[in-house]
Amino acid sequence: MPKVEKKTEEVVIKEMNFKYAIIHIEGDGDLVLNKMNASNTRQLVADDRKAASLWEAQHKNKWENIITSIHWKNGIPVEDTNAECTEDLLYEMLNPANNAPCITSFGLKKSWGQAVVRQEVDKYSTKFDSAVNIVSEGGLIPVKFTEWRLDERLMSPKRGAPITVQLNHFTGWSADIPIKYTENVYSINEIATIINYAGFSIGIGSGRTSGYGRYHIVGIT
Repeated sequence: MPKVEKKTEEVVIKEMNFKYAIIHIEGDGDLVLNKMNASNTRQLVADDRKAASLWEAQHKNKWENIITSIHWKNGIPVEDTNAECTEDLLYEMLNPANNAPCITSFGLKKSWGQAVVRQEVDKYSTKFDSAVNIVSEGGLIPVKFTEWRLDERLMSPKRGAPITVQLNHFTGWSADIPIKYTENVYSINEIATIINYAGFSIGIGSGRTSGYGRYHIVGIT
């Protein structure tokens, strides 16, 4: 039989032309940060939730609930949050020289994609999602602020008696968002317009339906 020569095909991988920018945003009102705190997390992952709920009720630590309901740039500097979280620790962590509260890159990116659809920039957010990434360490964006206050209020869950919740309000807030993007689909000006749409109509953090967490772009570098 005659030999069949194998054809070899050269594979050329085209280099993608990524660009980088930092989007500087400022809040148009309070930013409210409130994720699931350590106490609720312990109850949810416990094998015996009833026993865990009883233990948490007996060892309730207001400052643990406040501190652990925020994402922190440098984490929480204590191992036993239930025993070591105090008012002094909270104010120490709020000092910008020591730590910083954060918003999540996941939440930001999701809201930008929602703006693409809501503002009818495109029917779906798929193209935008593939063209823009937030390149933050640990998926967190540190927030600068001029004032923090605690909003304690009663809320009525769907089941059971009203409960007291603590909401962290940050006034005069701003953030710098590093992005990596390609201009194959959207230019940086179009990306900035979409982000401004998201800041105006969607916002970030908790209480967005009440108007919290709104923002606008003040610069791009």
